[in-house]
Amino acid sequence: MTFGERFAATSYRGPGFDLIRLAAATAVLLHHSRGIEYPDIRLDPLFHFSGGFIHFGILAVMVFFVMSGFLVTPGLARSGDIIDYAVNRALRIFPALFTVVLFSALLLGPLLTTQSLSAYFSNPRLYLYFKNVVTSYDDFLPGVVLDGQPAIINGSLWTLQFEVLSYVMLALACLLGLLRRKGIFLLLWATSYSMYVGLNFAPGVSDLLPGRLVTLNNLFVYFIGGSAFFLFRDRIPFSLANALTALSAMALALPVGLGPLVVPIGLPYLVTYCGLSDLPGRAMMSHDPSYGVYLIHAPILCALMLFFPSLKVWWAAAMIVFFIALALSYMSWTFVEGPALRRKKTVSRWLHSRLAANRGPNAAEKPEGGNLVVKNRIGLEKIGIPTAEAENT
Repeated sequence: MTFGERFAATSYRGPGFDLIRLAAATAVLLHHSRGIEYPDIRLDPLFHFSGGFIHFGILAVMVFFVMSGFLVTPGLARSGDIIDYAVNRALRIFPALFTVVLFSALLLGPLLTTQSLSAYFSNPRLYLYFKNVVTSYDDFLPGVVLDGQPAIINGSLWTLQFEVLSYVMLALACLLGLLRRKGIFLLLWATSYSMYVGLNFAPGVSDLLPGRLVTLNNLFVYFIGGSAFFLFRDRIPFSLANALTALSAMALALPVGLGPLVVPIGLPYLVTYCGLSDLPGRAMMSHDPSYGVYLIHAPILCALMLFFPSLKVWWAAAMIVFFIALALSYMSWTFVEGPALRRKKTVSRWLHSRLAANRGPNAAEKPEGGNLVVKNRIGLEKIGIPTAEAENT
């Protein structure tokens, strides 16, 4: 059985992905919680094992990017509709992000600040924090101090701008026809992979490049790896033996300094294999709370550290934060994320109608979905996704 055959057998959803996402979000939570007791990142077991290549927090982020690449590519490859794609991505990312940033700045910040409320709300630092709403990362709120230093309110948000940029790059690849020209797409992956390997083995070179560009490629190589595993799914065997081989290869490569060579290939295989598998515990999840846990846990941890400065046992703090974040994530899904996602088609149709109106009377002759659709229903058989079954995450 190939990945493509297994994906079809799961109705193009993948039964294990929600559980992996929650595990990855929990890993980020645990990584941040360890900072209470072990502020030196070198004390992270995986950081030590890999010779400083990765720690558990960044490994979880890599997993997120692999899954994102694999799961957002099918809808775009199927329709080529950039409007639908952008609406789906925006409604998945921004409503919950806006809510968390708003509550952090207007509710949590006033509770934690050492300044008066009038000084807090008149401080320009507060309004800089709202840049997080558009994924322009900002760390601090006025007067919120931990151990004499400005407290980082939500250290999880830094990845979102790179996720959005990865979405943009995939959209550009679609517009250039690369999702149908698999050989050229593979060349794009090889370019990102070569740059990733080169910069990891020649760190001095990365100092000559913009830091944001280096970070983008360090994450994009996993995103595009997930996309490539989808595009070549009919040639990749769905095999437990291969998954164990990938895991073993990474375990052997990390301590000898070969992680940058092996992990960008082994991790996408392992994550995709697990995502397409029936993992234990899946039946317990009525929806996916991982994004809520990822967004919400860091402000809760910050508040816990400020309200209870004597709490220095990291795993106890992690348990408290996890259950609070999990409860709030269900609220986020019920009142924010779920309602927003249910409006995807409505928003997309509205945008298409506005574009059609602006194009004039000939717009009615365009294919369904507007002129950004690359022959919406033509060639679907070539990529092997029935239109009735390929509803994308």
